[in-house]
Amino acid sequence: LLITLLPSFAISPYTNSAVAPRKMHKTGWLDGLRGVASLMVMFHHSSVLWYRGLHRGWGSSPENYHFVQFPIIRIFYTGPAMVAIFFVISGFSLSYRALGLIRQARFAEVLDALSSSTFRRGIRLVLPAIVVTFFMMLATCAGFYGNGPGSRHPHLAETFSQNLMHWFLTVLDISDIFRPQNYPGGYNPPYDTNLWTIDVEFHGSLVIFITLLGVAKVRQNFRLLILICIPLWLLYYLHTHLFLFMSGVLLCELHYMREERLQATQSTPRSAEPRFLETTLPQLYCPRVNFAFWIINFVTSLYVLTMPLVTEGAAASPGYKTLTSWIPASYRQPFVEDQFWIHLAAVHLIWTVDNAPIFQSVFTTRFAQYLGKIGFSLYLIHGTFLYTIGYRLSGRMHAWTGVDTGFRYSGGVFLTGCVMYPLLFWASDVVYRHVDLKSVSFARWLHVRL
Repeated sequence: LLITLLPSFAISPYTNSAVAPRKMHKTGWLDGLRGVASLMVMFHHSSVLWYRGLHRGWGSSPENYHFVQFPIIRIFYTGPAMVAIFFVISGFSLSYRALGLIRQARFAEVLDALSSSTFRRGIRLVLPAIVVTFFMMLATCAGFYGNGPGSRHPHLAETFSQNLMHWFLTVLDISDIFRPQNYPGGYNPPYDTNLWTIDVEFHGSLVIFITLLGVAKVRQNFRLLILICIPLWLLYYLHTHLFLFMSGVLLCELHYMREERLQATQSTPRSAEPRFLETTLPQLYCPRVNFAFWIINFVTSLYVLTMPLVTEGAAASPGYKTLTSWIPASYRQPFVEDQFWIHLAAVHLIWTVDNAPIFQSVFTTRFAQYLGKIGFSLYLIHGTFLYTIGYRLSGRMHAWTGVDTGFRYSGGVFLTGCVMYPLLFWASDVVYRHVDLKSVSFARWLHVRL
């Protein structure tokens, strides 16, 4: 029992089974990027708890000229951008197998794949949330959550049976994919507001599967046209999260098209006579120019991703005033106005990394891949850790270090992090192995049995 509670990377010395290292898939970087994005979301909510002022735009007021608020630098605690990246990655990864089969005209297998994915997706997403929210309910009953300014204390009823019923109703809410306002502020799950993304993921996944079923037998050029038009339509009508999911599907289709072109180029003997563009514009084929092109795209996407929220002074922040003024009039409403540029930049980033292997290596490292494994669990439980252990422990640490200067305040936060973050990563690893993986296995088992 004690061995099973060890982190996954520490278990192998105590077991007789040696796990052979898996060969990295071509799209393995997506898992690493998803894990890194989960880590940034954790930092985002940590900053909301302890450094709320950092979310103001750099230069938006005389008090906001801190280095960590600078564009691109603030990527490490920019939560909305990371969630947008989650959704684009989901669109890409969920459509990868089906699109590959479609391109091979293996339509019977396409139907099997989509049927299996549709059946298992809800279980895979909601079952881990059911388990972790149950323990959140127990933590609420036990009084583990902090009280006071900035706390997030869930609803606490008088009796345990009432709390149990409240948890059950919360579970039903989390799985409601037809809620008209699924975004922060539109829906805030009572045990952890971060879980608003669960039914958004579920909804987006089903839209992906239905779309793939619809275009399965459409010819490639027309399929590409349809997959271009759908995200544009969704963007125009403010279906911003579905825009991200379907943009991921489009990027996956473009990925396959590029792979086929590369294979065709490698298998076709190259003509000795230079092509027209190579003669007239040889600089376009220079490796340095190609490298610079992708660097510019990568930096540009990061710059837009780190755009402050409109409510946090984007319109007054140098470098973002023009972008703010270019937000379409239809988007100028609460919560939605911040999504236009950030969502476009999230799609731009995934397209850039998919086309430029120089950036993929960052997300195929062992640490990034480990984050990719525990990322969903980390996302599910980090809010609870922040507002139980983090909130209470930081209060005690600040009572010891003092808060009269920035150095003392930061010292208390640092000491809190030294205790809380290792516990959070350990718990995320345990939840990954004993809840997340078992949910995936259970969904697969149930699909086969039924």
